[in-house]
Amino acid sequence: MTTTDRIAIVTGTSSGIGAALAAQLLSRGWDVLGVARRTPGIADPRYRHLALDLTDVPATVAAFEREVDPRLRDARWRRVALVNNAAIIGKLARVPALEPEDLLDSYAANVAVPTWLMGFVVGRAPEGAALRIVNVSSGAAVHPVPGLAEYCGSKAALRMTGMVLAAELDARDRPAGRATDVAILSYAPGTVDTPMQAVARSQTSDVFPSAEMFRGFAAQGELVPPTAPAAEIVRFLESAREPRFAERRLGG
Repeated sequence: MTTTDRIAIVTGTSSGIGAALAAQLLSRGWDVLGVARRTPGIADPRYRHLALDLTDVPATVAAFEREVDPRLRDARWRRVALVNNAAIIGKLARVPALEPEDLLDSYAANVAVPTWLMGFVVGRAPEGAALRIVNVSSGAAVHPVPGLAEYCGSKAALRMTGMVLAAELDARDRPAGRATDVAILSYAPGTVDTPMQAVARSQTSDVFPSAEMFRGFAAQGELVPPTAPAAEIVRFLESAREPRFAERRLGG
């Protein structure tokens, strides 16, 4: 096997955008470390899988410290990527119907772990390596969707966290770090044909007020295949120079 100098950490590789992205990166010669509860059927020697439930924050952190940290510090990496793709849609309900415990899993997987992973790769990428971070976002991060408060809120939090990290990296008093060529993208993939869309459109409108809107996406042929946003993410990960922080949508 030919040695590569590029490694990508991609969460949610068992289906949807994550699976499509892993396949495209592998075809382009990247090493890929995938994270998901279910192990995907990827038969490639450059793919390594971590079977993790991102709602279990202590177990996820321990696994990365134990298994990923030594590998990521390898000086041969000249380009490192992190794609925070995995997400939980959460409870589809009006805000008064939400209980505090309803929010714990989604905020762990959608905010806590992705936030920690950004700091993890910034601190451990080899000195001089180009680092590209993509937080897969949503129009729901900036536009309120009735019945989707749990998902909207967590995506909005991750969007802001990426902006904060970018501001810290540009601050005059930033501590000396290992990575200097760091770019962060908050990327909204549009209405992608994923299991999450299927869950949303299967709800009744009395419980989930926006169910009809999601059914309309499918009925009107507005859903795009996961390969389309995956290709745009790959272009960003392989780019030479990017702004410290940027926001883009599919096709933008």
